[in-house]
Amino acid sequence: MGKNQTPDIETIIRQAVEAGRVAGMSDFKDIFKMTEKRLREYQTMKIRIADNKERLEELRKLGPRGRSRSIVRYQKSGVRLEPEEIFDALVIDMESTIKADEEEIEMIDRALSLIAKDSYSLAVTGKYLEGMTDEEIGESIGCDPTTVWRNRKRLLQTVMTYLYGVRAVR
Repeated sequence: MGKNQTPDIETIIRQAVEAGRVAGMSDFKDIFKMTEKRLREYQTMKIRIADNKERLEELRKLGPRGRSRSIVRYQKSGVRLEPEEIFDALVIDMESTIKADEEEIEMIDRALSLIAKDSYSLAVTGKYLEGMTDEEIGESIGCDPTTVWRNRKRLLQTVMTYLYGVRAVR
């Protein structure tokens, strides 16, 4: 094709399909990594929820502690808020943080429930939730580490599809 020639429609379609395929592969890798990260942080999120609930109860019982950074954050807008309004905003902020974290846990729980009956589910839960090695998982379920790895990949596909929808399908 010379300088002044425009590509035909078939060439444009082929280029667009190839670009979409390459972008999809990159997206898939990112989704895989994010799924692993979400599973690894699952236990920490549960601890965070419990800690934040405890802080919220303390906040409700004792009220705000002097001029904390979170109170200053609500005063930066240039609008003068009454202490009660600031306190209410702090409570709402904490409640919404807890709710968002609880929704994340529920989402992961639902995704894990889809693979729970699979005889290799420990390949996912053992690795990400319990910190087990593939060798330890293999010993527990009676297979070699390669089988653990292969089945983890298969089961993670189900978890990824639940968490990310069609973007995780490859």
